Amino acid sequence: MIKFNINYGFLICFLLVTGLSSCTSETESIDESKFGYDFFPVTQGKSWIYASDSIIYDNNGAKIDTFRSFIKEEIGESFLDEEGKTVYKVYRYFKRKATDNWSRTNTWTVFTDKTRAIRTEENLKFVKLVFPISKGLRWDGNVFLDKDIKIQVAGETIEPYKNWKYKMEEIDADYNFNNQTVAALVINQVDETSIIDRRKVKEYYGKGIGLLKKEMTILDSDGSKPTETWEKKAQKGFVTTWTLIEVK
Repeated sequence: MIKFNINYGFLICFLLVTGLSSCTSETESIDESKFGYDFFPVTQGKSWIYASDSIIYDNNGAKIDTFRSFIKEEIGESFLDEEGKTVYKVYRYFKRKATDNWSRTNTWTVFTDKTRAIRTEENLKFVKLVFPISKGLRWDGNVFLDKDIKIQVAGETIEPYKNWKYKMEEIDADYNFNNQTVAALVINQVDETSIIDRRKVKEYYGKGIGLLKKEMTILDSDGSKPTETWEKKAQKGFVTTWTLIEVK
């Protein structure tokens, strides 16, 4: 009886060791190269130049201003925030015409970690991307924002950030940049319409490049012309498109 118990105990130990060895041998390393970090590069000295085309609606739609300008963004030095994260400054420049000199406007910030790319614009923090990338993935990109926050556009007050629901529509879309086809992420941040407002925002990110294009439609009306197009019935707000023209 004693001999049987000893052998039985030895058998249990053997099975446990064998099982642990088997588990260890089947462990696979995670391939982070497929997470999509290269769609949101953050390196000191990297810069982007965008052509910005805008339409501003004012005075109950009676005044419509259309203009083109240029925006440059450059990654500056890094610093540690209160949580110990490495955050980079984003120096921003503006000029009205291509031949003008750049004028420094303001500084934003950006940082990435294993699961998110976060950018602070005018003290508003947005979760631009989440990792690993996956088609159809949804997240609350405005989780840090007061959804009822108001902004001023041409002297008019507007609430642009209600009902935003980020979705990764495509993860390998073809996008033409400087006569070359690059793989792009397509992020639908919001696409909502009611009788009194229109909100549509979409961003495109190129692999190894960053933001390729941004399209924003933020328009309000009083609801008195429900059958008219938004181009005709908008009373305040804006339509803006950023298009990347140079990256270094």
